[in-house]
Amino acid sequence: MMKHRSIILPMVLLLGLYSLQGSLSANDLSEEAAADSYVVLAEKAHLGNGQVIENAMITVVDGRIQQVVANGTPPEGATVVNVAEVTPGLIDANAKIDVMDALLYPQQDPRLTILRALGMEEHYHGGDVCPCGTVCPAVTLHKHDESCLFCGYPEHDPHSHSEDEEIEEADFMEAEARAMAAGVPQASGLVTDQSSEVVPQFLIMDGIDQGSQDFSRLLKEGVTTVYVSPDGSAVIGSRGAMMRTGGPVEKRFMGTGAIKTVVGSDAYRYGTRNRSPFRGFVSIYTRRPDSRMGVGWVFRRAFYDALMRARGLEPIGADKTSEEASTVLQGVLKGEIPMRIQARTGSDIETAFRFAKEFNIPFTLEDPIEAWKRVDLLKKSEIPVVFGPIFDNPSGILAGSSETRNSRLHTVRDLSKAGIPMALSAQDLRGEEGLARQAMLAIRYGVDPSEALRMVTQYPAQLLGVDQEVGTLEPGRRADMIFWNGSPFSALSRIEKVVLGGEISYERN
Repeated sequence: MMKHRSIILPMVLLLGLYSLQGSLSANDLSEEAAADSYVVLAEKAHLGNGQVIENAMITVVDGRIQQVVANGTPPEGATVVNVAEVTPGLIDANAKIDVMDALLYPQQDPRLTILRALGMEEHYHGGDVCPCGTVCPAVTLHKHDESCLFCGYPEHDPHSHSEDEEIEEADFMEAEARAMAAGVPQASGLVTDQSSEVVPQFLIMDGIDQGSQDFSRLLKEGVTTVYVSPDGSAVIGSRGAMMRTGGPVEKRFMGTGAIKTVVGSDAYRYGTRNRSPFRGFVSIYTRRPDSRMGVGWVFRRAFYDALMRARGLEPIGADKTSEEASTVLQGVLKGEIPMRIQARTGSDIETAFRFAKEFNIPFTLEDPIEAWKRVDLLKKSEIPVVFGPIFDNPSGILAGSSETRNSRLHTVRDLSKAGIPMALSAQDLRGEEGLARQAMLAIRYGVDPSEALRMVTQYPAQLLGVDQEVGTLEPGRRADMIFWNGSPFSALSRIEKVVLGGEISYERN
């Protein structure tokens, strides 16, 4: 049985009240002590920097690591915690978090709502309510006795719908509405603002529900720090955020991150009512761009607009970038604001490098599924990479993407052997596919265990610029730790406790 607690961990010197040294197991820790300092004695301490110390002693004072030594002797009167093995808390550098904007019904087509309001529901014959139907670009207002040249109505549907199916769908929608009213978390949705394809002036932090149960799920899986990345529904999206997954809500935010940009199909596949052209026909439901060429145009146009405004010139055209967006992009061009580019396929990776070279912009490569094709390019450039999740069959947000067809289970091994700086991510996956499992899969397919640990601790901390705060078990770092009952990431091991800032934030009973 699992439960969460926020209990302050024990302490060292009790000011002369006790003269005997206390020795506690990890399971007794939260029950027996209530101070701000303690000593951890571990059979093995994996520091996260490639080093492993046997018979390690870690001294924690005021939520910070004060000392890490081998074969140390705890001071008299110190509270001692005995554990099997300990690692730093895990860091996901590309996490997707349930957000407050995820309260839309993905099954409900807004056109159907309009038709219902007009009393013309019988004219609806396609869209998201019926996945078997074909969306008609001709606004879907067809009479029963007419045929549509675009979608072939009324013969477009491969099967007829019975009254029972309609009742079942209505019952499902009603049940969802009741669940939402009761506070049951809904599935993840898009968080990026849909008003434009270029929205770097927005902050994802403004759309995050800090009380989301997703943070609790991450914490119990050992993830103590996350970089919350925007989705890919805009060519140039909002800025991400670095966060702790536990502790007081007012202390979770660690800073604003990079601008998320997309080179690939996500920018025209996703988005509110955004669709690719149906048989070449562009309707009011098709938001530009609708191809990779369109994505490239929007990307270049945005940065050239920013350059023009920096020179005192005003861009022209109905699709020009907003002044607020240009101001942020000027910070990117100056190197003041970091940028990420999501590019999954081999050709998209090459395009990302072309764009970056054209504007002389350093960047972090995000989610390069086909990186195994361009290891040479990545090695030469020394561009940092956030890779993952590792998968055989895509799930979660990747399940519907055609960009996953050429994935390889050995990609992480190839990048690691080439010396490419890389962090592992689970994105929206949790549990059996979460970040700890990603490290396990990396080991299974050829990555050295100590290197796999660094991919989820030290390397993401360095990539995010917080390596002086978290990522390793070294003096001065925040005491974010995982207590394991065996070798980290082993199929036979499990997480016993997660410590965040020196306090137990999760424990398994």
